[in-house]
Amino acid sequence: MNAASAIEQTFLHCPGIGPVTEARIKERGYGDWQTVLRRPEGLPLGARGSSTLLQALARSRDALAQDDIQYFIDHLSVKEHWRVLAAYFDRLTYFDIETSGLSYDAYVTCIVCYHRGSLWRFVQGENLDDFLALLEEVQLLVSFNGASFDIPQLLRTWHIPQFPCPHIDLRWQCYHDQLRGGLKQVERSLEIDRPADLQGADGAEAVWLWYRWHHYGDAAAREKLLRYCSADVLVLGIICAALLEAKGWPLSPPSHQAVWDLLDDGPQAAKRGGLSAP
Repeated sequence: MNAASAIEQTFLHCPGIGPVTEARIKERGYGDWQTVLRRPEGLPLGARGSSTLLQALARSRDALAQDDIQYFIDHLSVKEHWRVLAAYFDRLTYFDIETSGLSYDAYVTCIVCYHRGSLWRFVQGENLDDFLALLEEVQLLVSFNGASFDIPQLLRTWHIPQFPCPHIDLRWQCYHDQLRGGLKQVERSLEIDRPADLQGADGAEAVWLWYRWHHYGDAAAREKLLRYCSADVLVLGIICAALLEAKGWPLSPPSHQAVWDLLDDGPQAAKRGGLSAP
């Protein structure tokens, strides 16, 4: 099954098309854009509505051909963003951050990304700014609660207005699929078990681990902090695959153990672009 058709099988991003009208269109046998564009004469929309839909689908077809991901994020409701995840699943970059606390003067302590098959780790005082260079390669960034927390924190850190790549927050995809609560609660709902050394670890411990490293040079605390943040990132791929499977778009994700094995593979060190991941 062509994953791009997850987008091509909806009309909800088009002006004047809601769930009821979309259902009427599909009842007439118009299951995707191409069918509409080939034989629009039977659309149940009237002349003006049909013309508007044809214009929107022509623009949509161009956006898909040009990999204009932001176009679909902007025009589909948040509830339908799973279609974008399905269409670009093999190009997703997952990320998470940790901070020194939740106070106003708290700062970002580390960032971890899973990008092109490797973990990338960025640490305050070492290589945090290199994350900006990595973003230039990212086609679609995925987080959990990033729209509310991670991205505002990073924009404030670098005094920039926005990221150079589109972003989808998995928290709201989970919410619309009845997976409510924080990341750990969603993991429990999906029966995802973390490695033994990370079970029970949470954001409060991440703050303490940074304190141990920053003030006392505790290398073991630094490593556990990065493993914890890395686990938060890797689990996003498992959750994303589970959400898409529930929508009828199975993507053959690796086993949970295969995902956790990446924690022990060591971070990726880039040879270009000044990127490093200690």
